[in-house]
Amino acid sequence: MIIKRKNLRPYNHVLFILLSFIASFNAFAQEGYDSIMNKYKNENAVITNITERLVIKNEDGKLVARSNISREKLLISEMSPGLYNSETIYHSYFNKLENFDAFALIPSDKGYKKKKDYLDKTSPSEDDNIFYDDGKQTEISFSGLTKKAVVKTSYTISHTDLHMLPVFHFQESIPSVKLVFEIIAPKYVHFKFVIKGEHSDWIKQTREESKNTITYTFTAENVPALKQYNDLPSVSYYMPHVIAFITSYQLPHDDQPTKLLGSPDDLYAYYYNFIKDVNTHEDEHLSSVALEVTKGDKTDREKAAHIYQWVQKNIHYIAFEDSLGGFVPRQAADICKRKFGDCKDMASILTAMCRKVGLKAYFTWIGTRHKPYTYEETPLPLVDNHMICALKLGDEWLFMDGTDPVIPFGLNPSGIQNKEALIAIDEKTFKIMKVPETSSEINQVFDSTYLHLDGKHVSGSVTINYKGYPAWTLENTLVYYKNDDREKYIRSFTSRGSNKYVQKSYTFNQSEEGYKDARITSEFTVDNYVQNAGKEFYINMNVNRTFENDWVDTDGRNVPVSFKYKCKMREVVVLDIPHGFTATYVPPDDARSLGSWGYSISYKVLPGKIILTKDYELRSLSLAVDQFSENNKIVDHLKKQYKESVVLTAN
Repeated sequence: MIIKRKNLRPYNHVLFILLSFIASFNAFAQEGYDSIMNKYKNENAVITNITERLVIKNEDGKLVARSNISREKLLISEMSPGLYNSETIYHSYFNKLENFDAFALIPSDKGYKKKKDYLDKTSPSEDDNIFYDDGKQTEISFSGLTKKAVVKTSYTISHTDLHMLPVFHFQESIPSVKLVFEIIAPKYVHFKFVIKGEHSDWIKQTREESKNTITYTFTAENVPALKQYNDLPSVSYYMPHVIAFITSYQLPHDDQPTKLLGSPDDLYAYYYNFIKDVNTHEDEHLSSVALEVTKGDKTDREKAAHIYQWVQKNIHYIAFEDSLGGFVPRQAADICKRKFGDCKDMASILTAMCRKVGLKAYFTWIGTRHKPYTYEETPLPLVDNHMICALKLGDEWLFMDGTDPVIPFGLNPSGIQNKEALIAIDEKTFKIMKVPETSSEINQVFDSTYLHLDGKHVSGSVTINYKGYPAWTLENTLVYYKNDDREKYIRSFTSRGSNKYVQKSYTFNQSEEGYKDARITSEFTVDNYVQNAGKEFYINMNVNRTFENDWVDTDGRNVPVSFKYKCKMREVVVLDIPHGFTATYVPPDDARSLGSWGYSISYKVLPGKIILTKDYELRSLSLAVDQFSENNKIVDHLKKQYKESVVLTAN
């Protein structure tokens, strides 16, 4: 194109304005970033802004949803270019990545220079709990970053199912200056919002109407870095987040509203579509297997138990989730032939085989303890992440989870205790009920230690009997350990006294029947364990120090401590009194308790021996915040008890 001279002046004028704007922007940006760096000078990096704009619109008579996301990160320390030189975008079948852009602003004498120097790589998402799913992650790695650099990424995600809109989390692993979640939708789209996690007061909400749309905005500013707790199932219990979902909408030319997810009834109607065509055809092979497995059984309980045990033994758990395959169970006949499947497939074959022999068995959705949600509050697919089989025997409800190869019939994996189960009775009927907690009477550990003195050295033996979850967890874990690794893992249970413990030999046995109890035995030595002064020998019989590390850091913590299961533990230590010695001091007995747990310690002197008995009971699946102070007092007192020694005096 030829530009005539008479047009040069206006063009130069526009160019001048543009350059002036860029210069002023650079100056403004520099000043703003400097202010942020000064405020967060003790941090390596900070999120300056995250804005996620969820846009709902009518396209060709269909409601569609897209999220436009922008992220900006400021590098503060000298180490930050090596620590924070990448960004990751997560996407999947239901949340498709349409496009992305990325660049860095590099500081210079004249402000900031834009630099698009990065590599991107898309790979399957890293999830330790899934062998394969359709989740992907696109990692964007920047090069040439420096201190004070700014990293910017933006991308668009299209949400292919309106039942699964994104959840926005208001906390990152580093501090955040500003976080914004915005939803723009036509007025005929009706929403419900649920805010979960701690510090919901950080989130400010606004609602703004225009002629045809409503904009809902959730904003948080100056948010500290996320502090992670290892004693809770997941960050969803405390990280503040907004769950937005569409309850209904009515497009301009529709006669009546379309319901989405406003109640458990709506969620069940959505879910039922995934199971209505499963196992509808008769399969001779599956029927013959079910009849063979239950041959000779006289009661429904026997039939159910034998089917469950057959699935545990013969169907191997492989988590495979791909698009709708993450929701639709496979046909039981196929699972029976292939001999593997995921949780939905296990539920499918358990349900089908039970029904073949006249039992009332049902597909059941459930969220593990990683999910802090209920069906009433958040009737969404995010409320659950697992499928099992519910069984009704008379007036009793039992749950069968085929993914666990060890749990005996009639009991439940610890991860679904006290969680809501959504039981599919028929097309219109469902039932929501909680899976019961397992009593501490079922979960027990009996630990016995025998000590023999040889001067300052100790030799002895250990016998540990496990019942319930402790036994089942041990067996499940030992599958992954062989030879030296197994010996080392066993030693982590038998080790006691001091770091000079040496395990001479060990055995491990697991019962295949009943409650599948487990036992570990070992022979050991501990050098220089005994202290002496003249004729007095001091030996600490507290060779195990259970609960010693259960002191809770209360600094800023407003969420409970979670335990995997209730449990009873008894530890008995028998010390042989050598010939020619007398017990001249034995520590006093002691006992302390609060609502969640408690202990008792007692010593008994008998001819030729001293017996220390310690009983502990964990009575709850959680320790409430208002119990932290008392818990810490008890732990501190217990530590003092653990320092007590008996005194043997040479005659």
